[in-house]
Amino acid sequence: MSPLVHPAAVFRFRFPCQKLPKLAAFDERQATRCQLPSLAGVVGVPDVCTLAIGWHPDGLVVRAVARGVDSTRWCHATKPEDSDGLHLWLATRPTGESHRAGRFCRRLALLPTGGGRQAKDPLAVAAAIPRSSVVPGADGELMQLPATLAAGVADVTSQLRPDGWQIDAVLSAAAVPGWDPDEQSTLGFFAAVVDRRLGQIPLFAPPEYPWDSDPTTWSSIELVG
Repeated sequence: MSPLVHPAAVFRFRFPCQKLPKLAAFDERQATRCQLPSLAGVVGVPDVCTLAIGWHPDGLVVRAVARGVDSTRWCHATKPEDSDGLHLWLATRPTGESHRAGRFCRRLALLPTGGGRQAKDPLAVAAAIPRSSVVPGADGELMQLPATLAAGVADVTSQLRPDGWQIDAVLSAAAVPGWDPDEQSTLGFFAAVVDRRLGQIPLFAPPEYPWDSDPTTWSSIELVG
């Protein structure tokens, strides 16, 4: 018999995010120190991803290692929402009340391939958040968040493996709207693995939750150190 209340609904997860001496890709020691706990058994999804995240006053550093996913990767820069890889949701001014993503929310698709002239290079792409708020664009017309990532604001490398991939990403402050650790040390945060064979695998909430669009279902990270 299924429980009346999903175990994950009982908790609002908050994870410590360790400070780094410089804004650069993790070494192995840093990745181990900054690794987040796996909640796959709590939320009821396959345990396919190890995730580490750290911070520096100039931005965030992420490492994701996926195992047991499809070796045929579908990654397209023009269709980031459907592309295989690690998808991150960030809110630099979380309210905990609004069910719609606003101007300080960002979804990033970190893809192991899909970039470059031959579509074989890793890349970071801003992806749309369903039902997000709209803001005036440069021409006065309303536009849906988020804007595209400017060149050079995210540095992504990847390693491809027969059963998965590793992605290392260095996200500068310009890649995260509203980034200001001195003013706001708690960020809304969510992550999911997208895979053509397994589908969408959320890391911190049940698959049936509206985590792709609703910031109130996201976890949070506390910038410490």
